[in-house]
Amino acid sequence: MDVILHIGAHRTGTSSLQAWLLQNETLLAQAGTAVWGPERTRAGLFAGLIKRPDLVTAEDDLLARRAATRIAMEIDRLEDTGLRRLIVSEENVMGTMPVCLDHATLYPDLRGRLDRVAEAIGPHLTGVALSVRRPDQWWASVLAVAQARGAKAPGAEFLDRLARHPRSWRRVVEVVRTAFGLPVTVWSFEGMLGAHAAQLQAMAPQADLPAGLYDQRCIRNAAPRLAAAGRGAGHRGGGARYMPFSTRQCGAMTLRYLEDLAWLRSAPPGVVYVEMDAETPGAHPGAAAEEEGLFHDEQKRGLG
Repeated sequence: MDVILHIGAHRTGTSSLQAWLLQNETLLAQAGTAVWGPERTRAGLFAGLIKRPDLVTAEDDLLARRAATRIAMEIDRLEDTGLRRLIVSEENVMGTMPVCLDHATLYPDLRGRLDRVAEAIGPHLTGVALSVRRPDQWWASVLAVAQARGAKAPGAEFLDRLARHPRSWRRVVEVVRTAFGLPVTVWSFEGMLGAHAAQLQAMAPQADLPAGLYDQRCIRNAAPRLAAAGRGAGHRGGGARYMPFSTRQCGAMTLRYLEDLAWLRSAPPGVVYVEMDAETPGAHPGAAAEEEGLFHDEQKRGLG
């Protein structure tokens, strides 16, 4: 059985994809593809696997070993039923947004977290997938969620620190590739937002897309519109999306992102960058029609 691990990232449409996969779980299973999302991974299946490396205890290690056994048994059970592949989608494998904010960088403890997951389910994995997003908009979305949960608006010094930090999505992809030693499939939030079927086929090119797949065309876990409530720095009025960075900062962050995308397009060894075009099966370009606000992007429930 092929097992593909989708690890996020946060704020890149991951919850929307997970909701779509769950909506179509029965049809996908009939076509040979099983799905595990947060409703499974956060209900005990990944107990002991997802935690800050510096906080791991002996008890966590015991839980992780038990989780590895349960995961292997579940994969064997699925294979015995005739299923050909399993998509596991859990963004907290990469880390959490609060930790990113605490360190003012993208997933600072990524390698330690990935090593724990790779040890537990690595023998069954055939590929890893993640999505990336323009850094100024990614951080603005993370900050909006943090403020909606009670955090203070960021100061100018902190915003400048975020804007100047050299760690980029390229480095994140390189760490993922090294940790798992497997092909890493990457797509951009901007290029494939809402194109759930295309994202599935990017992760699993051999997967069948059965007829009748349901797509509500809504964005789950959208960033709160702080501007609409007049909260926080970056208020622009008129219901505009929250954007605390200056034009200069946005420009510098976007330039680094374009360099990341150019690197991805150069097809570095072990990395497959997927862009949606008119020939992409199942693709439905364009923004979703409805936003439903915060969904199941919880950083709690034992996933610290």
